[in-house]
This record gives sequence, C-alpha cells and structure tokens, in this order.
Amino acid sequence: MSSVRTRLILAAAGLAASALVVTACSSAPSTPTEHKDGKPVAITVASLPTANLASVQLGQQQGFFKDEGLDVTIQNVQSGSEMITGVLGGSFDFIAAGYVPVFTAQSQGLPLKFLAGNDTGANTADKDWQIVVAGKNSPVHTPADLATATIAVNALKGVAEVQVRASLEKQGIDQSKIKLTEIPFPEMPVALEQGRVDAALVPEPFVTAVLNAGGRVVDTPYVVMGENFPNGAWETSQQVIDRDPATVAAFTRAIIKSVEYARDNPDAVRKIIPTYTSVKAEMANAIRLPVFNPELNQDLMQQLVGYTKKYGTLEKDLKVADLIYKP
Repeated sequence: MSSVRTRLILAAAGLAASALVVTACSSAPSTPTEHKDGKPVAITVASLPTANLASVQLGQQQGFFKDEGLDVTIQNVQSGSEMITGVLGGSFDFIAAGYVPVFTAQSQGLPLKFLAGNDTGANTADKDWQIVVAGKNSPVHTPADLATATIAVNALKGVAEVQVRASLEKQGIDQSKIKLTEIPFPEMPVALEQGRVDAALVPEPFVTAVLNAGGRVVDTPYVVMGENFPNGAWETSQQVIDRDPATVAAFTRAIIKSVEYARDNPDAVRKIIPTYTSVKAEMANAIRLPVFNPELNQDLMQQLVGYTKKYGTLEKDLKVADLIYKP
C-alpha cells in the first residue's frame, strides 16, 4: 500500500467474568540489543505531550532503554492517527497510540501490533484523568446538556469520539446530534475559554488547567463505560518486527519497566511532566494522575472493539488475540 493511500485511509479513520490478561513479550530474551559494531540501536518513539505518557519520559530518564541497548529519540505529535501514519511510513519505530485508532487501522488491513499497555481510565469519577469538561461560561452543566453541544476532541473517529458517544448512550442520552470538532489537546483550554466549543474531552494536565480557570467536570466516560477501561498502549508495525525482532523485544521490555515505574512512583511522574509539556510544576503537583498499567487485558480490549465498531470506523470484526505481538 502506498504511503499516500495510507495517509488518506488514516485521515478518514480519524484520529483513547475474570479478565484474560497478557503481559506482552514477558518471555522474550533479556540480552541487550546492539548493532554489529557494538553501538546502541537508534530508534524513534512517537509520544504525546500528555500526563499519561510520562511513562516513556521516565523510562528514558531512568535508563531502562539504555539498559536494553537502545538509543531513544522521543518525538511529540498531536494525535494517534499522526503516529500511525508515521510508523507505517517509517518515520517512527514505536508509537503510543490509543486503542481505537489502532483498531481502525488494523480493521483496514494495516500491519500494526500491540506490544504493551500504558494506561487505563480510573475506577471513580473524582480520580478519572481523561474526562469531558466545560468552560466557566459554557451552557453545558450535565451530560444531558451535551446532546446538542459542540465538543472538542483531538481526533475525529478516534478514542475521544468513541468515549463521548458510548458514555452518553449508556446513560440514555441521544448522542446523534452532538457536534464534534477536532482541536489539539494543548489548545482546548483556550478554545473553551473563548467559547469556541461548549465542552471538550481532555486528559491531564489539561483537565486541571480548565478546572483552575473556573471550568467544571461534565462527564467521565471511562468510568461510565467500566472500571479501568483501556485507553492507551504501545505499538509497532509488522515491518519493524520483521526487520528487527530483537529490537522490538528489547523495546517492549523497557517500556513495560517504564510503565511500571510510572505506576509505582507518582512523585516522579509529577516531577517530569513540566519537562516535556508546557505545564508548570505547581500544576503538575495538583493534577489527577493517570492509571498506569502495562498489561493488555483482552476481555476489555474486545469490549472496546465493540464500541469502536459502533461509533468509530471499523471495517470488519476484530479478534483481539490476533492483534497482539507474540515473539
């Protein structure tokens, strides 16, 4: 498939009982990866300037990638669709896209594989870190008000749109007349303040920015959809896997360590956020922290496939077990 066609497809796609839990690549060998000349392998990783991706920043800081023989360059982008286009086109080796745009790409036959989880929604509304908020002067106060509102999402037909529509319908609210507009996360607080949109689906640190400016919480989609619902994960392309499976295994081990470190060290998460976002230290100390989790929960992923088919752009049914890389 040509890169032009890939970009067109992804633009159309847009662009967040007992569970069967899989920790990706846990059985992979632990030998550091090196070039034949003994130098570290250079890789480029696509990320976002959001709190949940403190994981990769901490992994870099703590030397987890270096320990695996990897020389990592982290490049911030604005959406999952941009990441997917980049990894398929060879600009990135690994990406941190939400499950929804990856499902969409996989349903179109694009060669992407999940490597590890990164984050989930919270268990309670007061702790959820990716939610629908309204500005101080917005007419929107309750989920019911969203039915005719203009809502900002970072990518159409992506995880944010699926979250918003699924949450409203589950609460018995007609979601067919909402108007969604695409705005990058960092621009959403200003768009709300200026009244260009009535509400926005934002992650931290932008939740706290809006609330500090007099805004309010309107809806917590992931809590409505289910406890600890999967949001973001780590992926690569089949081309990268075929070219260098040892590097894929090394990256997977390092990112799992990174996500676990973020989960276990909340103070470190708060401290590193100002280094790769525009957020000041004072705000970073006040935000709701993401729920970091490196596991790929196949049961919840399959539920999200169902939501994505209903509200997104899936072209066919997907079996989650086939979407996870197994070395």
